[in-house]
Amino acid sequence: MIITLLPVACLRTHLWEAERLLPAARFSKMMRYRQEADRLRCFASSLLLPKAAQGRSVSYNEEGKPLAEGLFFNLSHSGAYAVLAEADSPVGVDIEEMVPLGGWVREALTSQEYAWMLQGEDETVCQERFYRLWTRKESLVKCEGQGFASAPGEISTLPVAEEQLTDYLGKTYGIGSLNLGGYMLSAALQGKQPRLIRRDISWKEITGDSCLLREV
Repeated sequence: MIITLLPVACLRTHLWEAERLLPAARFSKMMRYRQEADRLRCFASSLLLPKAAQGRSVSYNEEGKPLAEGLFFNLSHSGAYAVLAEADSPVGVDIEEMVPLGGWVREALTSQEYAWMLQGEDETVCQERFYRLWTRKESLVKCEGQGFASAPGEISTLPVAEEQLTDYLGKTYGIGSLNLGGYMLSAALQGKQPRLIRRDISWKEITGDSCLLREV
């Protein structure tokens, strides 16, 4: 599975090019956002998909997820990053900025997950554990494609050992995670454990042919 990360700040000086580069519907969606940060994230997400498709015709399945000649895609964005996951089977990805935890955390986790989170030796580790659990849930639900079938606090992806598949709604999924330093990313793949290959890409690279690949 390839995970492409695009820092949205590199697009700030190129926002004026969005109308030329994006399909009319995507440009219209971008312009409905009032805040520049939201426009940047929308712009970044809109650029990632055609780059990954590499000229293939992109269509959408019944759940509205994009695919192109046997490749499956999923998009996410948070804070400074937009991210796209691509694989040869249904995929889901979620990235979250690891901000201080709020009171909603307890309701987002099962009792077993909450206990595991609290076993972290300090606040930083507890925070990292929470976002690992939360992005695993989000990526799992996005991979399945139907949204949360029950409350998040009723869905468990424990244990977090990445060699063990997770059962959800009658199917199995593998989930991998990356701690990006201030951000947590998880990606789910239907039927098997993903091997994550991280690709960092810039404005110059997304409009050209080169990029940096790193297996993680």
